[in-house]
Amino acid sequence: MRIIFGPDERDGLRARIEALETENRNYSDIVTNALVDAAAGDASDGYLAAMEIAAGALSRAFAAASVSGRGAAPFRPWVLADIGRALIEEGEAVWLRTGRRMIRAVSYGRNIEDGSYDLALSDGRSVAAPPGRVLHARWKEDPTTGRGIGPLGTARTLRTLTQKLEASMSAELNAEIGYLLPLPTDGGSSVIDEFRKQLANLKGKIAVVETTRGGWGDGPSHAPRREYDLMRLGPAIPASSVDLFASSRNTVLTACGYPVSLLGTEDGTAQREAWRRYLHGTVAPLGRIVADAATEAGLAITLDFETLFASDIQGRARAFQSLVGGGMDIAQAAAASGLLQDD
Repeated sequence: MRIIFGPDERDGLRARIEALETENRNYSDIVTNALVDAAAGDASDGYLAAMEIAAGALSRAFAAASVSGRGAAPFRPWVLADIGRALIEEGEAVWLRTGRRMIRAVSYGRNIEDGSYDLALSDGRSVAAPPGRVLHARWKEDPTTGRGIGPLGTARTLRTLTQKLEASMSAELNAEIGYLLPLPTDGGSSVIDEFRKQLANLKGKIAVVETTRGGWGDGPSHAPRREYDLMRLGPAIPASSVDLFASSRNTVLTACGYPVSLLGTEDGTAQREAWRRYLHGTVAPLGRIVADAATEAGLAITLDFETLFASDIQGRARAFQSLVGGGMDIAQAAAASGLLQDD
């Protein structure tokens, strides 16, 4: 297989390789990471608030799973939570199986030909391992490198848009906040100074001040329209920017498999339906992907999210009743509606 780069891309790739050569990594790891960085570009920079919502939700859902099987021992709740979060944030979770423990890899290189790994572990060690000892769960797999790609790894435009909106709104929110009180310049410094002292000491009390209706000696035509009218000074984010940000945030959440209805803007019925779709359409499928990756690493497990599915008991009961009413066998209806789990 040949990968062809243009002149600018070659220069960028060469610079990345030279930078990585200063680190303690083997050559295959250097080349692999440089290729991934060249493909990802700016899409890997920054972190979105919407990603934290989705990553946190999946992390907590995985932590609530019950693990069974011969390889269940290493899969403590914090390990499952870390795996769930990594699938959203990084597109993959890589762990080394060592005895009855698992150690997370903070970076890795992979030989495409034999599938072996060169791992930099969270405990500071660097080890080589065959694929049968490495749990490598992916959100989506890059067929050319075998690496995982996150939900926003290919949606670069969406990520850049949301990131810029967050940055611009954050910058505007850093503007100075306060209130301005226009005062006549010819009112006399002693009058204005006294007024300032009274304002500073008000704290809910009454201050007796001179009226401006006489125009400070120049007649009513020079008087302001309202007495001592405050003007607020502070951020003024355009409504169009707020709407665009909300729309892009919702699209990010959808790309991460998190239903927007769960943000709390819908009624209870809509949220229950969104929770059901989230469990069946995101949590359970990703759980099967992780369980399959664990089995390939020599840790045969089954992930059970029954405690989370229990919140959908009413919906499943209605489905069961409809199936039985339609003539289906009771046992089949119970299995189809999720009320009866296989052993």
